[in-house]
Amino acid sequence: MIKDALKSAFLYIANKLGLKLQNKTDRSYCGGLDFAAIGAGVIANIAVDDSDIIIDGDNARAKALSDIRDYFQNEIETAAAEVALATGDCLVRPFSDGENIGLNIIGGNDFIVTESIGGLLKGVIIKIDEYKTDNTVYRLFESQLLNNTESGKIVFIRRFAFKNGQEVEITSTQWKDIRTEENIAADRLLLGRYKCPTLNRDNYNSANGVPITFGCEDIVENVRKKYTEYNEEITRKSTVIFADCTLFKNEKGDNGSKRLVRNDKEYMTVRGDLNGNNLDSLIKDYSPDIRETEFKSGFDLNLSVLEMCCGFSRGVFTSPETAFATATEMKNSLKKTFSFVKRFRKFIESGNEMLFGAVDIIMTLNGTTPVGDWKIRHDWSYDYIEQTAERFNQLLQTHAAGALKDKDLTSWVLGIDDKTAEKYITELRQEAEVKSDEQFT
Repeated sequence: MIKDALKSAFLYIANKLGLKLQNKTDRSYCGGLDFAAIGAGVIANIAVDDSDIIIDGDNARAKALSDIRDYFQNEIETAAAEVALATGDCLVRPFSDGENIGLNIIGGNDFIVTESIGGLLKGVIIKIDEYKTDNTVYRLFESQLLNNTESGKIVFIRRFAFKNGQEVEITSTQWKDIRTEENIAADRLLLGRYKCPTLNRDNYNSANGVPITFGCEDIVENVRKKYTEYNEEITRKSTVIFADCTLFKNEKGDNGSKRLVRNDKEYMTVRGDLNGNNLDSLIKDYSPDIRETEFKSGFDLNLSVLEMCCGFSRGVFTSPETAFATATEMKNSLKKTFSFVKRFRKFIESGNEMLFGAVDIIMTLNGTTPVGDWKIRHDWSYDYIEQTAERFNQLLQTHAAGALKDKDLTSWVLGIDDKTAEKYITELRQEAEVKSDEQFT
């Protein structure tokens, strides 16, 4: 949900630059029991874990991009995937000090599209930073616009500072050293874009993504109500003590009635049977059970419906099923979730191509690494729906039929890249040759 202060700033900048904001659906929930964030964490881990980004190329530029790849995978990728799924959209924006390159995550609530065609972004306005001093809020915005000119494609970058919703000079803020205008020769915006594949039921053709729980607000509210009711019942539950009136002194309340008040709780005094001064007969307690089974059943039912409406199998919001007779049954039960993951991976691939292309442009501008050819590809894990033994047998059969290279089988078994696997195989063969020669000497 975009804050009103950001909406006003986006509109102001768009009007100042002669741009038009594309409508963004404003129906996301933030705070409290946030099921979009919960589901995003589960799906992001399935999509990204044990998978790899590979930068092919035998030159300094490919090596430098591989270093950025390591930083991206270790610190940014999973978080960016979670943000994209929870807010509907995510940008990863590279920035540089002229030598080093860093990456910023921009959530769907902190940017808006100004121009696009198909899946290509041609213009965005982004909130890239914010800080507070006393009661004053400062925000920094950036507009990127891709234009065709006589000299080729240019990305026009403009930056604006706001103080409590009013534009101020950047030089009067902590960003005073940042350039307000840049024109960069590039065929793409300088960012990567990651979009949630959930269908926008309000606008099928919208350029903006929506959170994974979009359109399920009523179901989410039912789950939240059950959760609240359960906690309220626990809070209200207390053990009531019934004690013989002979244990207390006679006290009178404001209305003259006999009563005992302790810790803001009123205890009723009743006459009991002393039964030979036996303490068990003097004190009785009333401690009703929590309706745990009823609440758990209602909670689980609503979560199952939420999974169904979001297009997931069990195990995203509910506990995963484990009682499967065969691997085929397990695979079929997970297909809905993995189908969603596969679609999301296509957006990740597209976003990574955009991002590393933008990083390549920045490296060229910095002039710190020689230009060189490189190519990005993805090695996705399918462990979520495939058992390791079953997968290994498939690879062995494929290898035996001559349809799989030695290095491909070795890289999968050892969890290494193709080049390392090829080197490893060469070393094994050399050692085998040495041993063979030793046997005949």
